[in-house]
Amino acid sequence: MPRRTTKGFNAQAFYADLARTVDARRVTWRQVARETGVAPSTLTRMAKGCWPDGASLAVLSAWANLNPANYVENCLKATTSPNTLAEISALIKADSQLVSDDAIALQSAVQVVYKGLQDQNKGH
Repeated sequence: MPRRTTKGFNAQAFYADLARTVDARRVTWRQVARETGVAPSTLTRMAKGCWPDGASLAVLSAWANLNPANYVENCLKATTSPNTLAEISALIKADSQLVSDDAIALQSAVQVVYKGLQDQNKGH
């Protein structure tokens, strides 16, 4: 894992927010490794300023509910608009109060309504 940021990704800021999440949840880094499947050595290297591989970044982002795009400091962030439907779907999937089948049903319903409203607005 390289020590510096790559393509504008601020690994140190990501790690700082990840650490805040770990503290807020009152879990150990060893528990984070067990829950995410990310090797403890990867977490240790991240603490020393290295950036994670793509799969580890994805899993840790999902676990901590952090959007990796928020840690990109170049023009890509400024030119990309958020995908509302994707963000809503991610929130539904992450809701621990919904069982899997209910989350899928809610996600499908939101998608149908959202796309219907998009189509309706195209006509105006």
